[in-house]
Amino acid sequence: MKIYGSGILKSMRIAFRNMMREPITVQYPHEKVELPERARWAVAMNYDEQGDTKCTGCIACERACPDYIIKIELTTAEDRSKHIDHWRYEIGACMMCGLCVEACPYDAILMSHEYELARTDPSLLSIELLTDVPAAAITRRTSAAVPATPAEPPTAPEGGAADA
Repeated sequence: MKIYGSGILKSMRIAFRNMMREPITVQYPHEKVELPERARWAVAMNYDEQGDTKCTGCIACERACPDYIIKIELTTAEDRSKHIDHWRYEIGACMMCGLCVEACPYDAILMSHEYELARTDPSLLSIELLTDVPAAAITRRTSAAVPATPAEPPTAPEGGAADA
């Protein structure tokens, strides 16, 4: 049997219970939420200790981007050194997946904690992170030190085998 007004009583109980709680709202422009360390937002460049970019111009990030929003324009000199003319990134079309950061073999880009990405002018949604910068030199890893003289071949143990 259904009692009329039971829905109103349940809603009143929920309202009174929530009335006694602390407010959970944040007054946004004046208060900001602390983001977790693993939060992913806009792409930013990573720099070394001297302040130079770590980007080598390998365009792995451009290939890995599922939205095709990273555009890198390079020029290569005769000595095979690269120069980054433009490194463009479209904030408005990025889905912040982080695949470009994972694809970068030199740790040259990272996901920043900048989350205020709204722009009033649509032309500001496409930014250039690098312009007219020499690309970082690729440092090759050296293998373990190889001895200068070849190792002597192993000799047969003395008295081990009987001569026939």
